[in-house]
Amino acid sequence: MNRERSISFTPREDLNTCIVFTPWGWAGLAATSHGLWACTWPWKDREKAGLQLESTLKRAASFKEKVLKYQTEHLLKQAAQALLAFFHGSLQQLQDVPLDTRRFTNWQQKVYAAASAIPPGEVRSYGWIAKECGKPGGARAVGQALAANPLPLFIPCHRVIYGDGRLGNYGSGGPELKARLLAFEKKGEG
Repeated sequence: MNRERSISFTPREDLNTCIVFTPWGWAGLAATSHGLWACTWPWKDREKAGLQLESTLKRAASFKEKVLKYQTEHLLKQAAQALLAFFHGSLQQLQDVPLDTRRFTNWQQKVYAAASAIPPGEVRSYGWIAKECGKPGGARAVGQALAANPLPLFIPCHRVIYGDGRLGNYGSGGPELKARLLAFEKKGEG
């Protein structure tokens, strides 16, 4: 399938969005001129991906920024291509996509940066992330921040596990999807 045909854009006044088909399900992406703003993934059909993305955007109804359409279309195209490349074994391209982090708390920014520093196919514990962020004993707070991650895969929260080796949950796919992602990354291939 031609990658260009799997990407469709829907302009919005405040954000631009697109729905992308990946080998593991549909993803909804939203971007501002500052970077990728949201990623909803994985969904079994395009409509569910779009509805989940719309729900995410409605929760941020106070978002008033006007953005230039061509800037966000370029960014969405970059994000969509990076997502597709990830599922074809190119694990690093996701890190090249600019992210709009302005709405994240200082704590979330620290947690997301620590999670993003974990190499593909490797894991760290919630406690390890807490220590890295200067809050030993803050594993639960790390879990809460990761549960609120609006950019799964782009911020690789699936690489964070319990200290005893249990995987923990992962968005709509649960521990099964987390295990599948980690195994996929370890192989480094599709």
